[in-house]
Amino acid sequence: MVLVKILKRKDASSVFVAVLAAWLVWQPLMQITAKPTGKLLSLKDNEYVSYSYPGTGWKAQYLFPVVQLILELVVLEILAWIYIWFAGSMKKK
Repeated sequence: MVLVKILKRKDASSVFVAVLAAWLVWQPLMQITAKPTGKLLSLKDNEYVSYSYPGTGWKAQYLFPVVQLILELVVLEILAWIYIWFAGSMKKK
């Protein structure tokens, strides 16, 4: 995976940049993946928020965060491949 290759770098500045980028991308990524995850699990409206209110089913409390994590990793992997593709096309040969 591309994300693993990026995180295997040995210098401290790349680790700092990776943590900072992850921190900045975290909130929009959660917003982007929340609704598709809710639809995938057949949840009602407003059951797929970051906090599940009492009385929601097991899907909203336990399964939703796991499926959302998987979707977030897929989206991050796609974004990493797009970045590598653009960076590769911008290099002068």
